[in-house]
Amino acid sequence: MKLVDKFTLWFIGVIVVTTPITSYICLNNIERKIDDVEIARLKTVNIKAAARMTDGSSVNIPRDASFTTFTSLPVLPADSFRIRKDPDPDGNHKSLESRLTVSTFMTINGKAYEVTTSSYVPASRQILNAILDTVAWKLLLIIICVAVSARFLSQHILHTLRLTMKKIHNFDLKKKITFPQTNTTEFKELNTFLKKMTDQAVEEYTAVKQFSENASHELQTPLAVIRGKLELLSETNIDECQATLLADMHHAIEKLSKINRSLILLSKMENNEFAVTEHIKFCRVAKDVLAAYEDRLEMKNIEVKRELDKNIQLRIHPVLADMLMNNLLGNAIRHNVQDGMIHIILKQQKLVIKNTGLPPETPPEELFERFRKSNQCSDSVGLGLAIVKQICEVCDFKVSYRYKAPLHILQVDFCPESVINEAEQDKFETAAVVTA
Repeated sequence: MKLVDKFTLWFIGVIVVTTPITSYICLNNIERKIDDVEIARLKTVNIKAAARMTDGSSVNIPRDASFTTFTSLPVLPADSFRIRKDPDPDGNHKSLESRLTVSTFMTINGKAYEVTTSSYVPASRQILNAILDTVAWKLLLIIICVAVSARFLSQHILHTLRLTMKKIHNFDLKKKITFPQTNTTEFKELNTFLKKMTDQAVEEYTAVKQFSENASHELQTPLAVIRGKLELLSETNIDECQATLLADMHHAIEKLSKINRSLILLSKMENNEFAVTEHIKFCRVAKDVLAAYEDRLEMKNIEVKRELDKNIQLRIHPVLADMLMNNLLGNAIRHNVQDGMIHIILKQQKLVIKNTGLPPETPPEELFERFRKSNQCSDSVGLGLAIVKQICEVCDFKVSYRYKAPLHILQVDFCPESVINEAEQDKFETAAVVTA
């Protein structure tokens, strides 16, 4: 829910809660004021009626009183006047008026009298109905005004916040960002903090990137020198034992160089240096990689079963697509057995690569960690599946591994939210086992 909607609902809730309370207070105040005014008027009527009777003139009922009566009393009571209010003068419980009676005790021509005047005032129900009608329209008008004004203010006051959020959403570690100007204190403090934080992140990223690039470049130079010296040394007169040592050294150097390249690649993917701008035909990438590995497949006499759908469009960087397929297929060949089998299934929703091999000794959940190697191949540097996992995270894919004897199964789901057809999957696995 948007911030402006939350504020709108909050204000409307406050209004709805406080309106009944204020209506009750308003009802009491109006009723009390009406009664006070009418009581004062009736007292005046009583005094005027008593004055006419004192003068000896005929007592006429004033026009401003409903009726006035004089009652002779033996003695005057202690109170000078009494007030009585009858909310149901007609006795039908539906009266819209209340009868208000004011009795004044005074001496007229030496005799004690009770001068009583009655009048009718609006009943509480009638006042409440008038208030409810007014409150209903007032409440509707307030809700409409709050909703409209909240949207209007949101377009102006919260516009800066939306621009800031858009800047953060599109933040790129390769360059610093500039936040919009604002005169709101809270937004100004937020932009200052975000500016400081993003600038520091860009500076730290630039420093780490420069260090890794410089380290990679400087490391390749001595590796190349050592590789050249070993080649020169291998051309001299050496015995079999020395040749074995040189071969081991050369293999270690190649492995170190491969580790260096893989770590640099992982660092670039973690820093989002492979931006995706368009879809590519992944089926073509898979066919090209398979063609490149034909020699290695023939060396181990590995049978390849292909089920490649056509026109598989994926949103992935071309370099990452090639690396993903190379690492998966290379892993299937490297950890395979002589005269083994590889089954490749490529569909719009997933890529599945199954290969024969020795049962794994490493827990499946640890195979995607860096420098974790299975027991089938000691030449592996332990970064192939880590690169695969990183590529899948960058492209919002999901990679998984399971072992179903005698097959190792690596699966990449291009649409992780889709449901996998287990029956179809078991059919493929059964067919692969029969083929093996």
